[in-house]
Amino acid sequence: MEAQYVTEPDVLIAVAKWLHSNGWQLEKVSPRNLKDKEKIKAEFMAAGILISNIDFQHAGEDIKARKGGTLWKIECKGLSSGKSPTDKNNFDRAIASAVSYYTQIDGLRLGLALPEWYKKYFRDKLPQALRVAISLWIFLYASSDEVYVFAPDEEIPD
Repeated sequence: MEAQYVTEPDVLIAVAKWLHSNGWQLEKVSPRNLKDKEKIKAEFMAAGILISNIDFQHAGEDIKARKGGTLWKIECKGLSSGKSPTDKNNFDRAIASAVSYYTQIDGLRLGLALPEWYKKYFRDKLPQALRVAISLWIFLYASSDEVYVFAPDEEIPD
């Protein structure tokens, strides 16, 4: 798979739209800067996502969403070039961040949202046993309107 530049806000927006369309209430979104915040707000409004109840703050998980007694905490990463050690580093950092959100056992779903290109690291760096143990879901960004979601116990195709 050829690498294609994808920004972190693009991944965040696509995942937030998926959550919203599946009945999850967005509680918190963490834009990196003011420009990203404005882009995210505009995209949310265009998608019919009410932004008045969302806390926009630059700290912690990139997305926090809730449905009933279940809480999502999701880490999002983009892709710069796919050729740089930076992308592998970003993958490692994304896993570390997602794991750090494991603050409760019951009612918590951790999520890692990445462009599809990162799948090449899953076998060696993200074993399914770990995903199951910490209830880590994977959101694979394919395009602004296409996100594939894998439960911890689901195999992710190569």
